[in-house]
Amino acid sequence: MKKTLLRAAFAAMIIALLSSCVSTSKADKVEGEAVSKSAAKEAKTAKSKSVKEPKVSKKKFDEKAYAAAYEKGDYTACASMLLGRNVKKDVIKDMLDADMLMYNSEMYKSSGKGFLETYGLMQQSSAQLNAGEALKASLSVETNTNYGGAEYERYLAWSMRLACALNLDQEDVANGIMKDYIGTFMDEIQALRELNDQVEKGSEIALESDEFKSAQQKLSSSGINFSFVERPKKSSVRYETSPFFNYLGTLSYAANGDFDHAQQFADVYKVPKASELVSVPADKGRLEIVALTGLIGQREDVSAGRDPEKFVLHLNDIKRDVPIYTKITYPIFNPASQTSKITAVRISLSDGQYAPAVLIEDFDKAVAIDVAQKAYGAYSRSVFRNVVKNAIVVGSVIGAAVAVQQAAKLNALAAVAADIGLNTAIQIAAGAVAKIEKADTRQGIYFPNKASAAGFVVEPGTYSVKVEYLSGSSVVETKTIENIVVKPGKVTARVSSCQK
Repeated sequence: MKKTLLRAAFAAMIIALLSSCVSTSKADKVEGEAVSKSAAKEAKTAKSKSVKEPKVSKKKFDEKAYAAAYEKGDYTACASMLLGRNVKKDVIKDMLDADMLMYNSEMYKSSGKGFLETYGLMQQSSAQLNAGEALKASLSVETNTNYGGAEYERYLAWSMRLACALNLDQEDVANGIMKDYIGTFMDEIQALRELNDQVEKGSEIALESDEFKSAQQKLSSSGINFSFVERPKKSSVRYETSPFFNYLGTLSYAANGDFDHAQQFADVYKVPKASELVSVPADKGRLEIVALTGLIGQREDVSAGRDPEKFVLHLNDIKRDVPIYTKITYPIFNPASQTSKITAVRISLSDGQYAPAVLIEDFDKAVAIDVAQKAYGAYSRSVFRNVVKNAIVVGSVIGAAVAVQQAAKLNALAAVAADIGLNTAIQIAAGAVAKIEKADTRQGIYFPNKASAAGFVVEPGTYSVKVEYLSGSSVVETKTIENIVVKPGKVTARVSSCQK
């Protein structure tokens, strides 16, 4: 009750602060109203800016061709193949990766449109899936559910929409994105959290079900008593909000000349150095450069590289031993899975100013929080699947053994046929459960590892910017942004990226 009141008070405070720019759309109208309005606005604005980009059309996915294209830095070709892969349960994941690849190719118009469409699919995924269906699917096979995007990925998708708009000087589009955020996004995130909580609670309850207890009893009566280990601790820590999104949101208001809302938004979300973004001298301009670096750390299966635990089912009547395997899986976070070369970013302007970029957010923390939240429930589901499926396997083996005994009393031909049936049952039993038992480690792989930024107060005019991505004191890569027009009393922003 207390948490509900706090959330209500917080939402009321946000709405009061931003009442002049709040969208009244609700979560159940997003797909038909808010998203379509944003899409129309973004398409109209992009057209007026006359941005020319190569068309990204769907192509058949080819693993070797994809690897070769990525190695060459041909991210557009990679995006085309991801969009053409059409693995139904992973569509949103592939689209997220394609959107980010287009962004890294500096195709901001296509990327912005892509992130909008991808988020629309995320909304549909949440609306169409209830906790019972999600739990039922995951109790059968962990990756049986469609991929819908974790909380941090939804924040990142909105952040990248803002980044695209800022790079294209589409201040009105950025402002529209922030209106939709206040009007719909927070409600959707809360609904997603509640869905995840219900699945996690249901995962624990499944271990108290009659189905599970009956399966345990069947195994125990056959002399098999699994001793499961490595149970992860429960975590109550949430990814409450994204510092990167909050920073870009403040920046978007400031870029649109709405310094009052920029300050209010920054105060609510405690955005660092926000005062510098909202206090631009009337005769000067401010140029803000954001740098996205590396690749986000990845989920891994805790059982990866480990042999399944082996038990033996003794069939004394026919003098056979049958191997039964169990493997408990759940996701863990490995920050070293995508080790970035980049340790710092240095930004310099054509007027001679330079500054190191200051860290805004480390996205590995977001993945670690998400994994810690979901590992306990994933463990429970894995235990459930191991026990129930192995009980079915044991039942089929025992049934086949009984058939062998009965057939032996009839004739030799029947005995041979029954023995073949037993051998088949044993082959199915030997490792079948362990082979298909895998944790759900799906996530976008091309999001950045870190976001950093530096800002400059400059004379009105046109500037070029050099962004140096450093490993220690060595320059890993240099990117240049040309022809940035900075106006008096205005904030102009650009968001660069380097995956190395």
